Amino acid sequence: MKYLFYALLCCILITSCAKELSVKNPDALTIDLDPARASGGTYTYKIGDTVKFLMAGKADNILFYSGELNRDYNNATRTAAKGTTQLSFTSNAQNGTQANTLQVLATNKLARVDSANIVAASWTDITSRAVLSTGGGALASGTINVTDLSPGTNDSLFIAFRYTGATGSLQRTWTITNLTVNNVLADGNTAPLVTLATDATYWTRFKIGTSAVNWIPAATQLQVIGGAATAPANVSWIVSRPIYTSRINPDLPIVVKQLASEIPVYTIGGKTYSGYNYVYTKAGTYTATMVVFNKSVDEQKTVTKQFTLKVQ
Repeated sequence: MKYLFYALLCCILITSCAKELSVKNPDALTIDLDPARASGGTYTYKIGDTVKFLMAGKADNILFYSGELNRDYNNATRTAAKGTTQLSFTSNAQNGTQANTLQVLATNKLARVDSANIVAASWTDITSRAVLSTGGGALASGTINVTDLSPGTNDSLFIAFRYTGATGSLQRTWTITNLTVNNVLADGNTAPLVTLATDATYWTRFKIGTSAVNWIPAATQLQVIGGAATAPANVSWIVSRPIYTSRINPDLPIVVKQLASEIPVYTIGGKTYSGYNYVYTKAGTYTATMVVFNKSVDEQKTVTKQFTLKVQ
């Protein structure tokens, strides 16, 4: 009998805890805009006007997507989108006069990033797409479009610099700075895929032959220092990690309210509202989205409220 009592008590406690962890539906919170701005379901504002989102009721969390670039609710879960893959860097050739000592190469067909596979891979020479230093100082490469080399959404791309030095005259030193690879979408959204600072430890480098000349990667530059006129002929490579060219960061919201934090309160027409104010600085038609949710460790309830805004 005693054991039955304890079993019943446990059931009551479990049921009680379950009720404590449930959450209320956030649709009790109403969100409205000034009805005087409405016409045919669209709210019209001028550039610089304050858009006031009027809220009555309570919710634990409120997120806001303005509908602008990088704040679009439609892109809240997007992680991949095919855009234009753009490579750029600055090069500086120093010492000596040896010509054609640097090649810029790319491929999306590299089984493994090791010396044997790199040498055997089918590379596209994109040197002619870049502006390279000729010895008179550092030069920007310009924006190099390499979209054609990774046409699929799931494709990866490898960028390589191949250096050659010959015996008989002072060998060149090459320094590469400001290197970036970006995924640029038609709407202007840009995702940085590679920078020297973030990829300093991911470059693969190796040399062919007995020369000590080899690339040195760092967070600010890639550099290869050529040998003297009597130095052995040499070939040295430096190759990027696989670059997934369609990657894009999801658009992020503005946190209007989070748990115990409070939002402004003001009175309009004799009624008191909580509110959120936002100002659009460019003309356009935007879908403004409020994501309202209550959450516990066991449950989340979400309501999405959207408004079409015309800013002119």
